[in-house]
Amino acid sequence: MTTTASADEWYRKRYHHAMAMNLRLPQQLADALRELSDETGRSQQDLAREALEEYVRDYRLRVYPKDVRHLITPAPEGSWADAILLDPPLPEGTDVQALLQEQRQERY
Repeated sequence: MTTTASADEWYRKRYHHAMAMNLRLPQQLADALRELSDETGRSQQDLAREALEEYVRDYRLRVYPKDVRHLITPAPEGSWADAILLDPPLPEGTDVQALLQEQRQERY
């Protein structure tokens, strides 16, 4: 008796758990992506992947005012020390939680 892998198992082995997709871009955006790829020497796929990673990471931050988003942006993996160096630094005696609370009160 022989056994064969299901289509799902075959697909997972073939594509190594990565998702492939087609993305249709307006001509102006496609041209800009192509130019950026030429300028940076990076592939269009790599640039698009990086942009999507940043968008997904920062999506939930859109509810906060733009002037404080940089204070609560998640740190890139492996750079925890860089994340706590704020530019510009917070005033002495102020922490991020207090600043966020103040910003939320001003919004409502």
